Amino acid sequence: MDDEEPLQYFTPMPLGPLPPIQINMAEAQEAPIEDEEENRAMKGSLKGSLPTKFDRDRKMAKKFLNDFKTYKFLNRKNETMKVPANHMALALTFIKGEHVQDWAHEMMKNMEDRLESTLNPMLETNKYHWDYFEDAFRDAFTNTSKREDADNKLQNLHMKEGNLDQYIAKFNRLANLAE
Repeated sequence: MDDEEPLQYFTPMPLGPLPPIQINMAEAQEAPIEDEEENRAMKGSLKGSLPTKFDRDRKMAKKFLNDFKTYKFLNRKNETMKVPANHMALALTFIKGEHVQDWAHEMMKNMEDRLESTLNPMLETNKYHWDYFEDAFRDAFTNTSKREDADNKLQNLHMKEGNLDQYIAKFNRLANLAE
């Protein structure tokens, strides 16, 4: 054991000044174009067609949700769309009209209460904000008789003029609506 060398825990630095580091400023300032585009997409304006304003027309509720989800997906790298509380608030800006403003205001108030709760504040990034909005929107505005209408149409569906492809397509569409 006496023949072993003692362990060294650090490497001693040479005394004296360190050699200068040379940086080519032209190369350092060139950022890849991809990074600029991604940064612009994250912080810049949103892209794509805006969802149409929703004004309580129950027939348009599903279309509004689908259009907004598409818009949200298209802008998923944008900071606004990365935060569920923000994209819920953005969706509320598309809900306009005399009969829906109170509902939208109440939704915003509920979210603010969750975020500013003194006992258990919820983070803006919690997916619950969007899930709550989506469930409440469906409960308040979707066509409640749509399933029953589709079921009735299924019961009365008949193949016309021997067109099997048309019959199958209509059956599948109605079956999906009736679920």
